[in-house]
Amino acid sequence: MKKILFFFFLFAIVFTQAQNLGHLSGGYESYAQYYQNDSPTNFTAPNDAFRSMHYLNTSYNYKQFSFGLQYESYLPQAFLGYSPDLKGNGLATYFVKYQKDNLSVTAGYFYEQFGSGLVFRAWEDRQLGINNAIKGIKIKYNFNDLAEITALTGNQRIGFRVSESTIYGANADFNLNKLIQSDKLQLKSGFSYVARYQETTSQNPDLKPVIGNYSSRINLTAGGFYTDFEYVYKNSDARASNNVLLDQVLFDGNAWLWNVGYSQRGLGINATFRRLENIQMYSERLLEGNFYNTGVMNFVPGLTKQHDFSLANIYVYQAQPGISFGEEKVGEIGGQVDMFFTFKRKTALGGRYGTKVALNFSSWHGLNARFDHAKQIYRADFFKPGELYFQDINMEIRKKWTKNLKTVFSFIDVKYNKPKLEFEGEFVHADIVVADFEFKLTGKRSARVELQHLNTKDDMKNWAAGLFEYNFNHHFNVYAGDMYNYGNNDKKIHYFNVGTTYTQSSTRLSLSYGRQRGGLLCVGGVCRYVPSSKGVTASISLTF
Repeated sequence: MKKILFFFFLFAIVFTQAQNLGHLSGGYESYAQYYQNDSPTNFTAPNDAFRSMHYLNTSYNYKQFSFGLQYESYLPQAFLGYSPDLKGNGLATYFVKYQKDNLSVTAGYFYEQFGSGLVFRAWEDRQLGINNAIKGIKIKYNFNDLAEITALTGNQRIGFRVSESTIYGANADFNLNKLIQSDKLQLKSGFSYVARYQETTSQNPDLKPVIGNYSSRINLTAGGFYTDFEYVYKNSDARASNNVLLDQVLFDGNAWLWNVGYSQRGLGINATFRRLENIQMYSERLLEGNFYNTGVMNFVPGLTKQHDFSLANIYVYQAQPGISFGEEKVGEIGGQVDMFFTFKRKTALGGRYGTKVALNFSSWHGLNARFDHAKQIYRADFFKPGELYFQDINMEIRKKWTKNLKTVFSFIDVKYNKPKLEFEGEFVHADIVVADFEFKLTGKRSARVELQHLNTKDDMKNWAAGLFEYNFNHHFNVYAGDMYNYGNNDKKIHYFNVGTTYTQSSTRLSLSYGRQRGGLLCVGGVCRYVPSSKGVTASISLTF
């Protein structure tokens, strides 16, 4: 049926394009890796050392209708570190959408987010291997900008199959400005309900097939000041570990999120507080705790600064929303403060071109809780923090010195509770210094030099890193970099990488060769584990 739909869709596109009807767009991405044995990291290449992943998506718009599909291929297998559910090839997603005036109806696969995503988010991120689209139907209606109502139901995508459970939910966003009749204030509120229906053979009569998440939120903006608050509650549910259902005791969950900030020209400050307790939701109970984010129904990112430099991403924080009696963890509590300000041009600190400074502080603790392991129950304090999981204090200075020279200097102090976060090793306290120089040369040529150092007496000890990048023009560049764990007396390893990229219009080609350090790869605060490896990587992406 999927193949028939795929070829019918392509035929319809060709026919309507020939008749000059509607608009066609899409894209293609292809990634390939060839692995090699690597004795320094004890990496043994798999038997199928060559692996590739391909994504072809097209969408077609005609009047009030939109059609789309995505074809995916993972042959002979997906890259190491990706979910084993991503295998083979076939039509992965497709949709039909009708939109006229204030009404929108989508059938097939779709993405959606309610509020901040704490209660529900369906999205795609290929770098993380995430595509948890919902296959079903979604209806959205806008009541003259006063309110927008969304209702949906379906099954979540898991590889090339869909979840055994059914997901349904509703969301309402209200614009209250017309009610308060103020030009200086903007007031919005929202409410959400998302449920999972999954049959169960549990002997616990309190375990219901329907588990719901509820969210309420409010947002206020007044001039440069803004604040928003969201509360999420999760019905009591069983836990799961290593594909085993733990249903003797059921636990509910909750999340509290508060943002407040102020911004004006040249100055901005934002503070975030969040408390999570057993709030992670999966489309199937037994998927809980998997390493691939498979079946995740909500969006729970780590709220810390997303650093751009390699050594600053060795010790990264991943949110801790779940329960583990073995590790005595039931969630997290903490916050983050960001401050940005600019020293004006032609001042003592601003110089000729001005200076931009960013300060960031984040601190995350486990919930302070008391555990009864015999009864498998716990009691957690609300505000009192428990053991420190992660802390990051950093400053970044961006400055343009001349027409041809820009610099970025970063200073980072990080504390990382590796035993609690990775279940091994020791507590780490590290200091990281980064200097980034960008040179504009003659013509369209430019160069960038990046120098980094991580200093610590803990874990794998000191690191040094460097990167040189040369741009021949806006289309073609080459680069070479290395991360060297020179302080590790047990095994000093160079994690080198050399490569090139070529960009022309909407087409981008890349080729690289090097050694991959094992650890967490995070995008937008969501992470997946990447194993150590060595080999060649190539990619191509284009849009039309």
